[in-house]
Amino acid sequence: MSQMVADSSSLILLARCNLVERVCDLFEVIVPPAVTSEVASQRLVREYSDASLISDLISKGAIRTQSVARAGFPLSISLDQGEKEALLLAIELGKLQLATDDGKAIKAARFLGVPFAITPKIVVELHRLQRISFKMATESSEMLGRIGRYSPEIIGDALLSLVEQKNGKADNRKDT
Repeated sequence: MSQMVADSSSLILLARCNLVERVCDLFEVIVPPAVTSEVASQRLVREYSDASLISDLISKGAIRTQSVARAGFPLSISLDQGEKEALLLAIELGKLQLATDDGKAIKAARFLGVPFAITPKIVVELHRLQRISFKMATESSEMLGRIGRYSPEIIGDALLSLVEQKNGKADNRKDT
């Protein structure tokens, strides 16, 4: 099973689209402690169903929390604590794929050579691997367009990739 380090935004968006469990079936999802605090604190679990779901997945071991060995960041990059720890953890674990939707974290990952995937790309990949139906993938992509901070072009590219996959003309050469 492949491993993936996830930050808060990607876990929350995947949970809101009812896909986080499928991602956990496909990948060993690893998060740093700051991400666990940001998405599954006791207060959040009481207030949000997606936080409760993520907390349950952490409790069951479907999402594993792992501490970051390095205390500081190797470069002067302004990131929130969860994104910073997730990026460091991805580097420490051998440049694992990082699930992130944070613009600064994406730029840092590119600069540091850390592979990454944004949530719409994860949805496309779940469909490509036949883990979700075309209908679920398109509905999830459209929902991400409403609840995420994606440009219409990103959502349009995801929807186009899904249609191309459905029609047997998939070309997933983009890196986002």
